[in-house]
Amino acid sequence: MGVSETVLVAMIGAGATVLTALVQIISAFRKSGSNDRRSSRSRVRSLVWMFALMLAAGVGGFAYAEYRALQSRDETRALRDELQQQMQALTASATRLEQLRFPAPATADNASVATVSLPACKGAQVGFATTRGPCAEQDALQVAVCAPIPVLARVTAVELYARADDSQQPWPETRLMAGQVSAAGRFAENPFERPDGDGSRLVCQSFAHWNSEKGRAVRILVRYGA
Repeated sequence: MGVSETVLVAMIGAGATVLTALVQIISAFRKSGSNDRRSSRSRVRSLVWMFALMLAAGVGGFAYAEYRALQSRDETRALRDELQQQMQALTASATRLEQLRFPAPATADNASVATVSLPACKGAQVGFATTRGPCAEQDALQVAVCAPIPVLARVTAVELYARADDSQQPWPETRLMAGQVSAAGRFAENPFERPDGDGSRLVCQSFAHWNSEKGRAVRILVRYGA
């Protein structure tokens, strides 16, 4: 297992401190030995003090190096936290700029609605009969259901609905497709437009009704945008 950077720094600092102290103490010890003839007991005591000072210097150097390494780690951690905060702020700013550059589309179009009610269809009178027979498709009642929109508006969708004239069924449940036959009635395949004046125009869809038993309520909903 390799020596970590922190321990290596501590060892170098402690070694340098011990070496410096050792050189200074030996030098002082030699000077005192040459100038002063002391007893062997005094020399032993001085030697013990020398090793004690060496040990204290080593511990102090190691502690100082460890303190410097810990301080460096704290500074690195603080720098990393600051960089993370700056990155988060930069990301938030970029998101806001992107939203300003590409605004979200509108969630709903404008809409115009028109509704027409039709009676039950009566068949053609035959001869001198006082009653009429059932209504066939060629005898169907024809009506154009038109909704006004602004003259410069762009049509985005045309929705078609039909139900019995006495029905309370919600309109969304009665939607039909263009050309679809339902209860002896059918919308034309394509819408058409008419001028309406006063800055508006009409979007229309024809409806054919040949039900001999019930009348019909038909509805057109035109969605448009700018």
